[in-house]
Amino acid sequence: MQNTERTDFSLWRRIVGGPALAAFGAAMLAISWSYPSGSVVQMGPGYMPHLVSGTLMFFGLTILVSDLRTTDSFETEQPQWRALILISAAVIIFVALIEPAGLVPAMFCAVAISKLANKQSGPLSIVIYSAAVTLAGWLLFIVALGLPLSVFGR
Repeated sequence: MQNTERTDFSLWRRIVGGPALAAFGAAMLAISWSYPSGSVVQMGPGYMPHLVSGTLMFFGLTILVSDLRTTDSFETEQPQWRALILISAAVIIFVALIEPAGLVPAMFCAVAISKLANKQSGPLSIVIYSAAVTLAGWLLFIVALGLPLSVFGR
């Protein structure tokens, strides 16, 4: 009995997901309807909102059609609470550290904390991966793009 309820809920969630995405796209299109679109060469302020809302509506309808055509039921997994909490914490830590500590410490801490979401990551792999991603971020944002961010604090 409990398995049937779980499958029904899963089917309901699958059928509602596509239309919800399409409705969000339609609302976005309605809000940005009065903005001039311009052309591909000379984009107006409404070009990207129209493009994104059309894409959202297309994907929403595609998901709906796909879900209605699929009759197979599937088992849903338990939420990955550890990953959800640690990745959310990594974003919050990055936002909290970027201004006072600078890009490098904020990025290193955020990557290290998000890497903890994977239970198979050891301390050495976390440090190496965090250092590599931080180096890539420094090269991209500071060296290549020249963004006015402090590297190590104020």
